[in-house]
Amino acid sequence: MTKIDPNWTSHIADLDGVKIRYLDNGGTGPALVCLHGTSMTAHAWGHLAASLRDSYRVIAVDMRGHGASDRPNSTYAIKELAEDIGKLAAKLDLKGITLVGSSVGNQVAVSFAAANPDRIAGLVLSDPSFFVSDGEIVKYLRSHHTRRRNYPTLAEAEAFARALPQRSGLSDELHSLANQGDFREEADGSWSWAYDLPAITKVFLNLSTDQSADIAAIKVPVLVLNADRSNVLSANQAEELTAKFPNATREMVQNSNHTIWGDQPDYLAQRTRAFLKDLQNA
Repeated sequence: MTKIDPNWTSHIADLDGVKIRYLDNGGTGPALVCLHGTSMTAHAWGHLAASLRDSYRVIAVDMRGHGASDRPNSTYAIKELAEDIGKLAAKLDLKGITLVGSSVGNQVAVSFAAANPDRIAGLVLSDPSFFVSDGEIVKYLRSHHTRRRNYPTLAEAEAFARALPQRSGLSDELHSLANQGDFREEADGSWSWAYDLPAITKVFLNLSTDQSADIAAIKVPVLVLNADRSNVLSANQAEELTAKFPNATREMVQNSNHTIWGDQPDYLAQRTRAFLKDLQNA
């Protein structure tokens, strides 16, 4: 166990030979498992972890190919990523889980929930990527394949990350939290992005997976949060997605880009807390 920022302790779980890193906020209440978006890491959930520690145990995962987790040469299919979460939940004996996702993390959450109904209490889907267009996928892939991968100093690396357009709505606090997971130090002392480029390329190409059967199978309450400035999920698409779940509600998040966790962290924490209380009172 390694001490990192005050929000977390860091752990490594060996899941049938694939080492997955997860962060734990040390809370003792019902469990939340948080799943980041493509190219991000568990550190994106630091604000949520701190906000809910008084009543909830928040666990955030570096999915395979991201952060401090292993980078196996595998398919990076949505189902494969979800199977890692299933193995981790079994290893930690987590039940009554509420999953909180961002972007592709929502698709992984849905796959996990459909396969593990005995472990799930609810889902908070933060600007899901089920409907992301081919054009947006091409833009994302071009951005990642053309950006500089290696930086002489951590300060230069973090400055580049802070200047990314998709992070324009983040406060200094949220930039700092995300930056903790963005880069890893190489043997020569330089710093590189902490995601594996071939891995996230596969993840992006798997976003169009048809998950209709998984969605229909989920009976627990679902909250769909749609950012009003999202380039991934329109209001009509969010409404269509919500209607496909047996038990879901939808809310529009004002003044937010796709990254609700970064643009509106207080709203996300408050709304997640209210959702959890409703689950406990049901």
